[in-house]
Amino acid sequence: MGTENRTKRTSGAVPVLVAFAASMALVLFVLCGTTPVHAGTITSCSGCHGMPPADAAFRNISTGGFAGNHGTHLSSPASAGDCTRCHNNSGYLNSHRDGKIQMAPNINTSPASGGGLYKVSGSAVTFRNQTSIPVPGSCSNVNCHFEAATPLWGSTAFTSPADCNKCHGAPPNGGTSGAAGSHSRHDQYYAGAANCQKCHSNNTTFQHATSAGHRNLNISFSAAPNNGSGAYSGPLNDYLPSQTNGFGTCTSLYCHSNGQKSMGNFSTVTVPTWGTPLPANCTGCHRSNNASGNAMATGSHKRHVGTDSQGYSNNIACAKCHAATVNGTMAIADTTAHVNAKVNIKFNSLTTAVNGTYGGQATPFAKDPGTAYGQCNNVYCHSNVQNDGGVGITYRQPTWGNAASGTCGTCHGGGNHFMEADIATGSHTKHLSSTATPYTMATRCIVCHNVGGLPFNGSCNNSCHSGLSRHTDGKIDLAFPSNFGATAVYNGNPRPGNGYSTCSNVNCHYSTTTPAWGTSTPINCLGCHTLAVLLASGAHAKHISATASPTMYNYTANRSTATEYDFGCSNCHPVTATGNHYNSVIDVTLKKDEAGVGSLRAKNSATAVGINVANSGITGTTKVSIRCSMAYCHSNGNAAGLVYATTPDWYGGSFTGDRCANCHGNAPNTTIAGSKSHYNNRFLGYTSNPGGHQIAIHAMGIYSSPSGLAKAGTGSDSSHGNAATSTTIGCNICHYLTVTADRNDDNFVCKTCHYAGNSVGALAGNPAVIADRSKHVNGTVDVAFKPVAVLSKAQMRSIYFTSYSGTFKRNGGYKTSGAYDSAKAALNTATMWDGGSKTCSNVACHNSQSVKWTDNDGATTCVNCHNAM
Repeated sequence: MGTENRTKRTSGAVPVLVAFAASMALVLFVLCGTTPVHAGTITSCSGCHGMPPADAAFRNISTGGFAGNHGTHLSSPASAGDCTRCHNNSGYLNSHRDGKIQMAPNINTSPASGGGLYKVSGSAVTFRNQTSIPVPGSCSNVNCHFEAATPLWGSTAFTSPADCNKCHGAPPNGGTSGAAGSHSRHDQYYAGAANCQKCHSNNTTFQHATSAGHRNLNISFSAAPNNGSGAYSGPLNDYLPSQTNGFGTCTSLYCHSNGQKSMGNFSTVTVPTWGTPLPANCTGCHRSNNASGNAMATGSHKRHVGTDSQGYSNNIACAKCHAATVNGTMAIADTTAHVNAKVNIKFNSLTTAVNGTYGGQATPFAKDPGTAYGQCNNVYCHSNVQNDGGVGITYRQPTWGNAASGTCGTCHGGGNHFMEADIATGSHTKHLSSTATPYTMATRCIVCHNVGGLPFNGSCNNSCHSGLSRHTDGKIDLAFPSNFGATAVYNGNPRPGNGYSTCSNVNCHYSTTTPAWGTSTPINCLGCHTLAVLLASGAHAKHISATASPTMYNYTANRSTATEYDFGCSNCHPVTATGNHYNSVIDVTLKKDEAGVGSLRAKNSATAVGINVANSGITGTTKVSIRCSMAYCHSNGNAAGLVYATTPDWYGGSFTGDRCANCHGNAPNTTIAGSKSHYNNRFLGYTSNPGGHQIAIHAMGIYSSPSGLAKAGTGSDSSHGNAATSTTIGCNICHYLTVTADRNDDNFVCKTCHYAGNSVGALAGNPAVIADRSKHVNGTVDVAFKPVAVLSKAQMRSIYFTSYSGTFKRNGGYKTSGAYDSAKAALNTATMWDGGSKTCSNVACHNSQSVKWTDNDGATTCVNCHNAM
């Protein structure tokens, strides 16, 4: 059984072994070439090891396979000529079966210095003896592996795309010594070997490797998004690491265009050079924002990110409308939403673009380049901010690229700088009216909304469009320029829809807290300028009533009473509110020749308006120190020759010393020029003979004896000073409604005798006091005689007295102790004074003779009164 079985198992094998032995003999015979090839002989390379040679983990005599990677280096079918790239056996006849494996000294004719080498254990070899245990090597500097060191021959074969990085990197990086170009940047957009076709149409497999260095780069832009458009200008045979690696430019590519169209003839800002990064601020392709210096201008970009036709600079971030593409730092947020043949629109702010749409489409929305522009809707940036009443919002629908549909004023009404209607919500109408503000157009808005934080100079300062602008920031920014109050503040919530509140510390409202914005009841003048506030401000308390609230504009009257002054506001402030109200300054003016001024102001000498302006009569700094120097109210009151005094500081100053002498002299025409009849140095025409309506009748020239003059005092023989025998002539005698006191300590004439150390001594306790303020500083000279019978120590000799006996009566004799003359009639203004001709008549002072006030400096002499002498 066993024998039989053995016989059966071997009987079939014998013919096989015999046939194998015969075939091997035939092979040897054929390979030796001693006889012609017979039918059934090996006639090609594949007869031994396959063609291309079969790869196996070990020598396989059935397949002819052995360790190696021929299958990935040669395509099938292959020819003997293909082997010469690596093996230096030209023709590959029977002679190559010599027990050696020949290697080319420069594998694949690589262009690197020293050529492409095959190394075993680190040493370059050109042949290897065939052994039963082969030792594999590796290649270096071979062009087919981008001059990178290869794995050992027979290692696991590379696969695509997983092993693209083994030769030139993935993305290509230039190898050990070459230039990387711009592959890594492009890989961010088109990652993976499959996308190499965007620029290289044939490079999806390793078939391109063996020809590397022996052919031009295959550059083609046939794939999307370029779709056949585009050209590359650089050398195409200079790409291996050992070569120069000179790069060119790409033109007419969508990838580097301004994104305005999807097909052909693409435009760009900067022609890109391979290997040179484009600017990070996006100016390389389609320009950028205003800060870049090369802002986009297509569509409505100029109005959003550039400098518009009005010269306004806008700085709306690209991320406001393209949040899917770019972030707030101008970095690309998502490469799939960039260079994708779309215009990707996505509003980024939940507070400013809730449910925002573009072209009727909810965002994110990908618009095809070159198609018609659409409208924006439901975006806060183009809304009225909030409806009247402070609740709700109305959205506008501007069309991109249509400047008129989104110009200033189309959202919430504006400053009328483009003839749009003024905003009318809340209290805007009141604040923007021409009677409420001196400013025009958009300048009016800046008074409350100086969102750019720029200094206010009375004109449009571009604050809304400045680089610091808070315009369209999701808030109603109440920002007052410091001119209108350093601590001015809005007391409400700035977020739209939160209703209205009040303002405080705003100069426009005299720093009072205002009614709530939108209050329908109008604010009158006293709503801001309360009497209490006015009385506490500067010197108002000395110029207006402490109890009667003033009328403001057009209030030119003088309503002073006996106890207090009350001058109309327009005596020092403009007559009209137009151009002079809510303008951050306290407008003061003394100009005399403006329409509507009152009688007092018309007597001023100022002919100009302003502070520190020539002929304005006002100097200093508002709210700090102000003085007037051309106001009739502080003049000598002499219509024939007005002299204007400089006032004390409005803020805290006061007249010092002799108050009367500060304006018109005490007496008038002593220290300050005025009417000479009050006092002059040529009294009655005599040079160096001072006198006038002062002291008493001839007080300084009354003889008490043939050789001596009577002296002042309180005795019975005193020339004056004794009220029982001599009437003291002071301001009160002729201006009794204004001044009632008959003594004045500071009168210039009185002090010539009444001073410390003199026999009569100094006066004290008798200052000048205005008895009735309504008769003082009222534009007229109020002559009102004190109704007294004048007493005089200047007695005429008895022989002449008869001529004057109709006016005076004699008391106690002539020149005796206690003797004096007294007027028979008391002074009476109505019958003794003619204001028109300024003539006194029937007054005892002038012996009942008519004398004109203006006749002085010798025009009136002794004989005018003493006509019987």
